[in-house]
Amino acid sequence: MEIIAAMRERRSIRAFLPDGVPDETVIAILDEARWAPSWGNAQDWRVFVVTGEALAKVKAGLADVAGSEAPPAPDLPWPATQWPDYLASRMTYRRPAPGAAPAPPLRPGLTDVYGAPILLLLAADERLSPAYSSYDAGLLTENICLAATAHELGTCIMAMLVRYPDVLRPVVPAEGLRFVIAVALGYPDLDSELNETKRERVGLDEIVTWVK
Repeated sequence: MEIIAAMRERRSIRAFLPDGVPDETVIAILDEARWAPSWGNAQDWRVFVVTGEALAKVKAGLADVAGSEAPPAPDLPWPATQWPDYLASRMTYRRPAPGAAPAPPLRPGLTDVYGAPILLLLAADERLSPAYSSYDAGLLTENICLAATAHELGTCIMAMLVRYPDVLRPVVPAEGLRFVIAVALGYPDLDSELNETKRERVGLDEIVTWVK
């Protein structure tokens, strides 16, 4: 698949098939994604591929957290809870309907990682600037998502899951690291209505300013 096609066709998957993904395919995706640019070519990222029993433990831990209503304690600062109206109007998936009760911190789909057989956890050295290490992790995340699309796999970038690092640390060897982002990976369930959410992008006139 050509890169432009992958950019246009990639979407967030919120319902995965239970089918396992071959290790060789995951290795190929990460091998392709590692060519992402980074600050000074530092490549300041770590990727944990969580699957099998380890993923089951993460899911169980997330379910416990959701049931206890424990407050999140992310390694990195969380964005403002109140988005400016012009941005919130674009967030068709997460924005609650007018008058609706706020969504719980972790919905059932999130605690089950939308049924994905693989969860990728991206982390960075805690001694680094959170801003730049997060920027670099974002570049790697984009490459992972595009490479996965080229391999006919689906992804969902899940920031909510790294808001509970105490659930993750007992499962993965992340000493001295900050969790930055999580990415669900697997085969998309193309028959699920959850994967038919309308996708829109604002026009260039709203985001681009020419200065000559």
